[in-house]
Amino acid sequence: MGNLLNLMRGIGDDQFEPWPILGFRAISGQTRWKAIHQKLIATGRFQLLSMVVCIAIYKKGILSGRFTLFSILTCGVISDYICHRLISEKRIPSDPFDSLPEDLLCTILSKLPLDEAVRTSAVSRKWRFLWTVCPNLRFEGITMCGKEQDVQKFIDNVNAVLAQCHGSFFDELAIKFDFDTLLVDHLNNWARFAASSRIKYLTFDLAPERFGGRYDRYLFPFQLLDSGSISRLQKIHLSFGYLQPPTGFSGFPNLRKLDLNLVNVTAKDLQDMLSNCCNLEWLSIVRCHLYDELKVNGPLPHLLYLHFSFCEITKIALHAVKLTNFVYKGKPVCIDLGKSSKLESADIRFYRVTLEDATTQLANVFTHVQILTFDACYEPPQIPCLVHKPCMFSQLRHLKLMLLFESDVDTLNLVSFLMSAPFIEILEMDLIVSPFSYTGHVSLEGLLDRPYKHLKNVCMTAFRGSRGQLEFLLHIVENAPALGFLTIDHTYKQVKHAWKDAEKEVKFVDLVHGTARRYLEGKISSRCSLRLV
Repeated sequence: MGNLLNLMRGIGDDQFEPWPILGFRAISGQTRWKAIHQKLIATGRFQLLSMVVCIAIYKKGILSGRFTLFSILTCGVISDYICHRLISEKRIPSDPFDSLPEDLLCTILSKLPLDEAVRTSAVSRKWRFLWTVCPNLRFEGITMCGKEQDVQKFIDNVNAVLAQCHGSFFDELAIKFDFDTLLVDHLNNWARFAASSRIKYLTFDLAPERFGGRYDRYLFPFQLLDSGSISRLQKIHLSFGYLQPPTGFSGFPNLRKLDLNLVNVTAKDLQDMLSNCCNLEWLSIVRCHLYDELKVNGPLPHLLYLHFSFCEITKIALHAVKLTNFVYKGKPVCIDLGKSSKLESADIRFYRVTLEDATTQLANVFTHVQILTFDACYEPPQIPCLVHKPCMFSQLRHLKLMLLFESDVDTLNLVSFLMSAPFIEILEMDLIVSPFSYTGHVSLEGLLDRPYKHLKNVCMTAFRGSRGQLEFLLHIVENAPALGFLTIDHTYKQVKHAWKDAEKEVKFVDLVHGTARRYLEGKISSRCSLRLV
């Protein structure tokens, strides 16, 4: 009980120990029995005593956590005396939930977070172990130990709770705590608990806030999982770990979701494991440096979501015919997703790439995509030119461009890129440039007329009024006959930028807005609504 009270958030200071509470409860129980059953003290006297206690606390100005808690407990005991007399006379149930079926109480408790469910054990003896019906056991270091995470305290609290859950079955076990070598043996014990409790969703989120220069990792305990527990697992989230499947490992046959972050694993071990996870629906691999290509030989017929970020990978090849969402962040690589004709959304971030190369790479994979987000550090081509591209993105309707230019927008190559998606309806652009508030002549020579017949909504952020930005805006306005909304926003989406001088910010905003109005005046259709932010 003491360990559980450590887990519960008590009233008062954080250092308050549970033993005074237990002692006071024991004393109060004995006092109540004598007062009511032996002395037959009237309830009116206790009401008066309650008032006296409250007045004394108020006059003395006792505000410390211990005295506050003591006074609350005292008033609670007094209230118990009064209620007990009324209950005895009128036969009112002491537990207002006593008439509810136990299965209904269990259902209610199962909806609460674990720490709140545990605190209900203080309601009555009947409620002491009801919280153990909660299907999800989630332990988070910050919630249980505060910002200064105490490893031993966390271990003791988790062990105390799991000890009372022995022999029960649960859906989820989640451990979120900064990795420490002291945790290893206990993590293994908790993995054994997961196996014996028929856990379906297992999370070991051990990534520290600062992981740079750290090479220690938690070795995922394949040896502690029998065939039954392996087949029951439907979700695995492992961060700051090490995956080394045993020889001949046949995968997780019923795994639906796999989330790996900062995990050391070889490309061969990963592709062998994934090739035997045929029911996988959601896969995320982040900061797992493979230094090789990943080729999944077995089909992934149920995979809907796929995410690779910063994995130092050289090639991705897999077959996912039902894939609808794809995310990739890293160096430009060859991507082969098989015949993924149902792909609806793609979010791509390349380090450095020319728009021409990006168009070629993206068109090889995302011909059916409807929403494309492309984020890159733009690298100018050796020979800038307007390339007449065929229709490569015939299904694309919503395009989000986030490009960082070394100097200014390369209008010719940007127009070439857009010409490969003639059916876009919504265009969002965050074009970061160096110069701003251009005042010279803007030329649109050599650009095609009316290639954006379906474009209805355009939004440009990070607007600085540079020549390249103005050229591109004028090109869009004059060649999008269906344009209904144009938003020009000076704020950044990609980078956080706060002005130290509010007066300078106001002057800057007025300047760029004035530049936009001057160049767009008379060019925008009366049917188009212009919004300057």
